[in-house]
Amino acid sequence: MSTEHIYRVTNAGWLHCHGHRVEDVPAWPRLTHTALVVLDLDDVFTDVWRFEGKSDYAQALVEKRVRTQGLVEGAAHIVVHRLVKMPGGFQVYFTAISLELWQRCTQWAQEQADHCLVMTAGGLLSHGVSSGHARVMLSQRRLMSFAQTEEGMVFGSTQALGSGVSAIASAAQVLTANQGALLTRLGADGVEWGTMWTTNTADIDTCVAAVRNVLGGAPGVMPTTELAMGGERVHTVLPDLARDAAGRHALNPLVERVAWRAERWVAPITVVTALVGVVLVALGFLVGQLADQQRADGQSQRGELEALQQRIQAVSTVEAPQKLLPVAEFSRALDEGARHDPVAFLALLKSTAGKDIRIQRVRLETATGVDKGRAFRVDGVMAAGASASVTRWVSQMIAAGWTLKAVDPTFTGPGAFSYELVSSVTATGNVKP
Repeated sequence: MSTEHIYRVTNAGWLHCHGHRVEDVPAWPRLTHTALVVLDLDDVFTDVWRFEGKSDYAQALVEKRVRTQGLVEGAAHIVVHRLVKMPGGFQVYFTAISLELWQRCTQWAQEQADHCLVMTAGGLLSHGVSSGHARVMLSQRRLMSFAQTEEGMVFGSTQALGSGVSAIASAAQVLTANQGALLTRLGADGVEWGTMWTTNTADIDTCVAAVRNVLGGAPGVMPTTELAMGGERVHTVLPDLARDAAGRHALNPLVERVAWRAERWVAPITVVTALVGVVLVALGFLVGQLADQQRADGQSQRGELEALQQRIQAVSTVEAPQKLLPVAEFSRALDEGARHDPVAFLALLKSTAGKDIRIQRVRLETATGVDKGRAFRVDGVMAAGASASVTRWVSQMIAAGWTLKAVDPTFTGPGAFSYELVSSVTATGNVKP
């Protein structure tokens, strides 16, 4: 059982999983611990699409089609889970979420006091599925499947219409009918079953039976954890699956994912350090016995040891010259001022904005958060349908060492936006190693 704090976000609300318990919590809570947040929402769109052309433009091509077909309300942010190059084009497995939700998730995660990684259920579905394998998962009343073969990727999803066993049986029948040929070809050894979230064991038995009938044998089963939620028992793979997938499928910038992963290494390193300490203690004991024997050989050796100890003590008490302290303080002030060099900041804006973003005004003012330090306020306008350009600009500014906070636009009109940018070097309220 993973000891992580897991938050499952659904259209019905937020659920907090820790230890072996689940409890309802208010939306967008203020956290004091590391957390993994899984978006398992009904109003996101997940699928596998194929395009002709270069895969470099995958995200833009998907966003354009999603917007044209109206699959997500308003502007969309595209999360690419997996991309496979094909002859003459490529396939992309993605999740489209509203740009407003993505921006709020990003800003909320950055405001937390410790690491907070956000991912989607679609990303968890595909995590660890290699070529020639498939995974079928049940999440409440939704049944999903993902497979990858030499021919490409395949995704399927169906929702049970109703609350009875017959409704989930119908959903399982639809999914296995649509994916039956592929699942049969992969066989029981190539298909894995997982329960992302349910409180009804009858739903699990019904879906597994439908999959078994197609495969001609029992599929592999992912390790499942039972959690107490009021008077019910939740069956879920989320605690372990989210922990394993966070470094790869989190929506957060790369630097935050790497920092979270590095923190996971602390415990193993501590164990190794403790073992090394035990070995050193034992070795020290043996060395002490040898030293006793040597001291017994003659007073001259004891005199040399005492002289050596006095020299070590003298070195350990050396203090830094007091005259260097004002110089160090002056150097620190210069470094902090360099972060707010307007010329360098405007050059950075020019290199990251692109042709679809027009910067209207840049001001240096006092930050609006708890830290009352300095911050740049950037007001701009994006071209019609260029939400992907704003997404890329935000990611590039974060990678350049700035923390972005969306604020009410100063200028009115289509595509207007405003952000407050605080240097990550001096920002507080986001304490991360």
